[in-house]
Amino acid sequence: MTDELRTLVEQLKALSHPLRLRVLALLEAGEMCVCQVAETLQVPQSSVSEALRELRRAGFVVERKEGRWVFMSVVPKKQVTPLLKGLLAEAGTLPEVQQDRIRAQAVQEIAIPVVCSKVQKGTSADREAARV
Repeated sequence: MTDELRTLVEQLKALSHPLRLRVLALLEAGEMCVCQVAETLQVPQSSVSEALRELRRAGFVVERKEGRWVFMSVVPKKQVTPLLKGLLAEAGTLPEVQQDRIRAQAVQEIAIPVVCSKVQKGTSADREAARV
């Protein structure tokens, strides 16, 4: 298998999960903190982190660290492949993605430390509930 084919297969695998596709489509609108993504999609931060890890491995997203927070965004426009461009255009038409983007606007109006605190509290509450 050529490197080009292997890369394409890995990219397609990265896009084959609904959460990863929603995360990618959400980031098309702009950079977001990992906590903001988790709050927007109403999923545990660990799930978002795993999705982002796969998307980063496939070359679709980049990260930027600022203090305690990690911000993610779609790769710069000059690095966007035809596959990614077409996928983002198609994903943008999905009702779930449109709802995610509306919710993201509300989440982004809240200070990041507040959002991250809420998400992290939810994560520990989820762990406690799982133990019972």
